[in-house]
Amino acid sequence: MKRGALAATLALVLAFAAGCAHGPRRSGGVPIDQRPTPPQPTNETGTGNGTTPAGPSGTAAPSPAPVGAGLSAAERQQALARIVADTTAASAAVRRCAASKTLLPDQESVFETTRGYLVQARAALRRDELWQAESLARKARQLALSLECH
Repeated sequence: MKRGALAATLALVLAFAAGCAHGPRRSGGVPIDQRPTPPQPTNETGTGNGTTPAGPSGTAAPSPAPVGAGLSAAERQQALARIVADTTAASAAVRRCAASKTLLPDQESVFETTRGYLVQARAALRRDELWQAESLARKARQLALSLECH
């Protein structure tokens, strides 16, 4: 019994000697106020808000080319054909549901989301972002397949 009490006392002494979370804190880092501030990117006007990152020579970087610009004529036609097929199918389903006017709440959510994807796909086409338009048109078609409007 004395051995158990001695072990428990020794464990308590070691725990207090090692310290606890409420003890004085050790300072090992640099306070945030004393840290150096990294250089900020500047835009064309030099205001430093970072809206247009600077190029390697410190001048404004050129704006990126439209995403659809890297496609060959044949690839572009194929992408456009897929976009047209998907948006046509989704638009037909949306028109059927708009005419029925008897949508359940969950169908209403799918209907609105499908319309939103179609609007975004058309906007991406205007910006010549074919990959984005194709992705959105595909999402719209897949959602429209779940609409059951009679």
